[in-house]
Amino acid sequence: MIEQQAYVVTLQGEQAIVAMKNNSGCQSCDLKGGCGIGSLGKLLGHRERSFSISNRYKLKVGDSIVLGVADNFFVYAGLLMYLLPLFCLFGFSLIANVLFEATEWLNVMAALGGLIMGLNLSAGLAKKNFFSGMQPRFLRRQMDLVFNET
Repeated sequence: MIEQQAYVVTLQGEQAIVAMKNNSGCQSCDLKGGCGIGSLGKLLGHRERSFSISNRYKLKVGDSIVLGVADNFFVYAGLLMYLLPLFCLFGFSLIANVLFEATEWLNVMAALGGLIMGLNLSAGLAKKNFFSGMQPRFLRRQMDLVFNET
């Protein structure tokens, strides 16, 4: 399970709107070390993502929570984002070449058309929550540790 910290921004009926920062690297980036992905993240900026989850756990505004997504759904997301457009690209080019004996330029145009169709198809499937398991799930409340100095 891949986990990410988030916090509750607002409540809307039975839904809680939660937000989380889009981290661009691992914890070494925060320490100014590592591979340099953190520098790229600082250049591009950190965006905050927000979405709604069910509020059956009686969350309150300001609660710090942990969300999770199952590991295997990242394989499905990779297939959806990369392989589907690639298969459409090659498929359209192959159809144009075999069935229509197209010239080189027509093959290129058919391949581009297939790529565009594949990208639109994967975007449409992603928007319709084709893989509903990719939605983040509430795992637990994040306990803020407070140390009393005595």
